[in-house]
Amino acid sequence: VNVQQWVDTMNFGIEMNARFLQQLPTPDVCGAQLDEREEMAVYRVPLGHRVASRNASKVRTTLRQFVRDWAVEGQAEREATYTPLIEALGRHLPAPPQGSRAKKPRVLCPGSGLGRLPFDLARLGYAAQGNEFSYHMILGSHLIYNRTSAVGCYSIFPFILSTVNRRKAFDNLRCVRIPDMCPCLTLTPESDVSMAAGEFVAVYEDQVKAWDAVVTAFFLDTAKNIFLYIRTIASILRPGGIWANLGPLLYHFADVENEISIELSWEEVRPVICKYFDIVEEERRSAPYTMNQCGLMKTIFNCVFFTAIRNAEPVCGKSNPVY
Repeated sequence: VNVQQWVDTMNFGIEMNARFLQQLPTPDVCGAQLDEREEMAVYRVPLGHRVASRNASKVRTTLRQFVRDWAVEGQAEREATYTPLIEALGRHLPAPPQGSRAKKPRVLCPGSGLGRLPFDLARLGYAAQGNEFSYHMILGSHLIYNRTSAVGCYSIFPFILSTVNRRKAFDNLRCVRIPDMCPCLTLTPESDVSMAAGEFVAVYEDQVKAWDAVVTAFFLDTAKNIFLYIRTIASILRPGGIWANLGPLLYHFADVENEISIELSWEEVRPVICKYFDIVEEERRSAPYTMNQCGLMKTIFNCVFFTAIRNAEPVCGKSNPVY
């Protein structure tokens, strides 16, 4: 192995990642124009500053999420996670034929990350809305949706700091080009897709019976209190509306100090869902997550997949807010 070449490639990849990440902050998302001093605070790292480990971790996760949602390399992951949900919608709530004047079903995608799932649904003729709380993901989806004009126009090195579980010396130094599809070139004037930023319950708790379907991918276990999510989904769906879900029960706040986290098994969660829904499809699905295809380790979840139809049971019960 040429060590100098490895080091040079590492430095080049770090520089390319930095250039890409500098494009994410924008006044359109930040909510205000930035003066020169504020721009320096956004784009330039102060002398002596050390990035908090939690923020560095979020940046690494965001880069890998770009591969999952917007790279050719992420196609297998999207087929394992998004395709079953899209097919479930097609069986129980088909989109109107292309060119039809029929009303498009309104589909909400909470925890939509970088926005690939609502994009794919909008292409199929649904009125899709993504919802995301992570500022990193909101900035990333805004870049792809609103400020990207060509396929493969960005080069990132998403695995550059993953120096463990390598088969070959340069496996972590692979360049990945994104996006594989460009929303501004693919979506038509008739396409209906939108994004809403904010915590899911806070944003949607008052939208009673406003949605025809909710599609959740790797979302339920982001809840501190999963009962809040279930009741909110039941509240915002019209009677007969569809809920399609695929994901694990990892519970993101389980090991976070000073955070509430209610960690229930599927055996305990299922009866609560069945109070408001009739589950018509249920099975286990294997789904890889943000993996390096060249690595010696892969993360594959044995996910709960279900499709459920909203019944007429009124939503009841209350939990103290935990968000």
